[in-house]
Amino acid sequence: MRLRGKLTLTLLALALVPLLVATWVLVRLNLSRLEMSAKEFRLAVADDAARLVRGTLTRARSELGAIGAALSQPEVPATARERAARNLLLGASAINAVALFDRDGRFVMSLRAEQAPPQPPQPETLGLSLRGVARTAGVAYLGVIRTKASSTAKTPRIPHLPLVQPVFAGKERILYGYLWTSISLAPMGAELGRMSRRRFGRNPARIFLIDEHLRVIAHARPERIWAPLPRTGIARALGGEGKHLRRDVALSAEYSRGDEPLLGVLLPLGELGWGIVVEQPRAEAYAAVRDTWVTGLAVGGAFLVVALVLGLFMGRRLTRPILAVAQAARQVAAGNLDQHVQVVTKDEVGELAGSFNDMARDLRTFERRVVEETRIRADLSRYLSSELVDGIVRNELQLKLGGERREVTVLFADVVAFTPLTERHEPEDVVAVLNELFTFLTEIIFRHGGIVDKFMGDCVMAVFGVPRPIDDGPARAVRTAEEMMRWLEAGNVRWRKELGTDLQLGIGINTGQAVAGNIGSERRMEYTVIGDAVNVAARLESIARPGQILLTETTYRHLGDEFDCEPLGSHRLTGKEEQVVVYSVMD
Repeated sequence: MRLRGKLTLTLLALALVPLLVATWVLVRLNLSRLEMSAKEFRLAVADDAARLVRGTLTRARSELGAIGAALSQPEVPATARERAARNLLLGASAINAVALFDRDGRFVMSLRAEQAPPQPPQPETLGLSLRGVARTAGVAYLGVIRTKASSTAKTPRIPHLPLVQPVFAGKERILYGYLWTSISLAPMGAELGRMSRRRFGRNPARIFLIDEHLRVIAHARPERIWAPLPRTGIARALGGEGKHLRRDVALSAEYSRGDEPLLGVLLPLGELGWGIVVEQPRAEAYAAVRDTWVTGLAVGGAFLVVALVLGLFMGRRLTRPILAVAQAARQVAAGNLDQHVQVVTKDEVGELAGSFNDMARDLRTFERRVVEETRIRADLSRYLSSELVDGIVRNELQLKLGGERREVTVLFADVVAFTPLTERHEPEDVVAVLNELFTFLTEIIFRHGGIVDKFMGDCVMAVFGVPRPIDDGPARAVRTAEEMMRWLEAGNVRWRKELGTDLQLGIGINTGQAVAGNIGSERRMEYTVIGDAVNVAARLESIARPGQILLTETTYRHLGDEFDCEPLGSHRLTGKEEQVVVYSVMD
C-alpha cells in the first residue's frame, strides 16, 4: 500500500471515532431540544387561543361599557339615549342583545339587534350576591348555558356565557344600574377551528375549550359540543375534577384516542374556570426527531468525507476566500449592504463569492424598493383606501399626470352652523373636534370604497368610482351618508357635553361625468375630479338642512328600491341656469 493510502486510512481512523461521538452527542442534544420545542409549540398555540377567548370577552365588556355610557346620561332624553344605545348595539361584534337592570336588580328595559340569533332568556331580577360580585370584580360571569340555534328540534344547543356588568354615571362614577348580556361561544369555536388549521394543517379539531365540568363548550365540530372530556389523558391529569382550572398552571399529558397516540396540553383560564386544550399527534410532533437522526448521521458521514478531502488537498486554498465571504456576510448582517467579495477562482468557492455579490446587490435593490414603496403607501393612504393603495403600489393602477372622463358619484359633507361654534370655543378645541370628526368620516368613506378628494375647512369631499370604476357608486355614496349620520348621533352624546351643542352635517350627492386624474406638475400633483357633477354636489350640500341628505335626480335613478327618498321638487342652484330636481333621503 502506498504512503498516500496509509496516510488516508490513518487520518480516517483518527477522525472517525471522535466524529461519531460528536455526532451522537449533537443528535441527543437536538432530540431534547426538539421535544422541548414541541411542548413549547403546543403551549404557544394554547396561549394564542387563550388570547382569542380573553379578547372576545374584553371586546364584549368594552361594547357593554359603551352601551352603558350611552344609557347612563340622565340629562339626555330617554329616546335619544335608547337610540344611541341601539346604534352602538348595531355596530357591536360580540353581543347581540342587552338588558338593563336598576341598582336594586329590577328589570328596566332590553335591546336586541335586528336578525340576532336566539338568546337565552334574561333573568327577571339580579340577586344581591350577583350584583356584589359584579361591582367588586367589574364583571360577573355566570355558568355556561345551552340555547337553541333555532326553533327546530334537530338544531344543536349553542353554548352561551351570560355576564353582568355594572354601569356607572358621571365623573363621580355613581352606580346607575347593571347590564346583562349573553355571549355565543359558537363563533369562538369556529375561530379555534381556523387557528387549528393554520397551526396543524387541515384538521380543525386540535384546539377546543372546556368548562369547569370538563365539558367541551367551544369546538369547530358542532357534534363535539357538550361532550365530556375523555377520561384518559387531560381528564386523568386533572383527576376528573375542574378545580385545577382555577389555577394558573399548565398541564401536559400523553394519551391515545382510538389508535392515534396524542400529545396534549391544557392551559387554564383561571378567571373563568375554563381550559384551553391543544392536541397534537405524537407522530407529527416527533417527525422532526426521526429526521434529526437521519440527518445527523448523513451529515456526519458527509462531513467526514468532506473534511478529509478538503483538509488534505484544498484546506488552505478554500479557507481564504471563505473567510472573506464570512466577513462580508457579517457586515451585511450588521446592515452594511455595500459589500463586494473579490472572485479569484472559478470553482464552487468562486461561485459562492459570486452568489454572495449577487445577493448583496439584490438586497440593496430590495432595500431601495422597500423604502420607496413605504413612502408611496404612506402618501397614498392619506387619500385612498388600503385596497386602492395596494393596487397602485403593485402597478395595477397607473396614476399619471392628466385625466380621463369617468362617471363618478361625488359626496360633500359639511358641518352646518360651524361659524358660531368657532366663535364660542378656542381654535385648538375646534381643530381637535374637526380632526376627530374627519377621522371617523374618512374611515366610513374608505369602508364603502370611496376616496377622500380633499378637506375644505369644515367640509369633506368624497368620490366614488375613481381611480377604479365601480358599478354601484351612487348606492355606496348614500350608504356612506347614512352611516355618517348614524355615527354622528353617537358622537354627539359626548360632544354635547364638551361643546354645549350638537354637530350636524348637511350632505349633498350627485352622479355625473367628470374628469378624474392628477392635476399639477411632474414634481407636485394632486389627484382630483373636475366637472359640473362636482359643482352640483357642492351646491346641494350648501342648501342641505342639518341632518339632511340631498340627491340629484341622476343619483336617484341609480338607487333602485334600496332607499326611501322623498322628492323635493326643482331648485335653482347657484351658477346653474336650469333648475335641478332634488330628492331627500328619508330616515
